[in-house]
Amino acid sequence: MPEHLTALDTLLPADFLSQLAALRDARDQLDQQIRAHLAYGREFVGPRPYTLASLADAAGLSISGVRTAYTDADRDAVAQALGRPPRSQT
Repeated sequence: MPEHLTALDTLLPADFLSQLAALRDARDQLDQQIRAHLAYGREFVGPRPYTLASLADAAGLSISGVRTAYTDADRDAVAQALGRPPRSQT
C-alpha cells in the first residue's frame, strides 16, 4: 500500500478530517482550473476554437460534458485574466 495511505492509521481523527478537507480544496481548485481551460479553449483561441472532441479527450469528459462544464462566470474570469473579451464579443 502506498505510504500516504499507510500513514492514515497514525492520524488523530481531527488530523484525518483536516487532510481530507485539504484534499477537497485541492480538488476544487483543479476543477476550477479545468473549467477555465475549457472556457479558454472554446471561447478565446482563434481563428477557430479547439474541438469539443479534443477538449473532451484531454479533460476526460464527454463532449456534452465539455459543453456544460464551464459557466459564464468561468468565461468572465478568463476574460478578466486575459484582459480581452471572448471571440464572440469582438
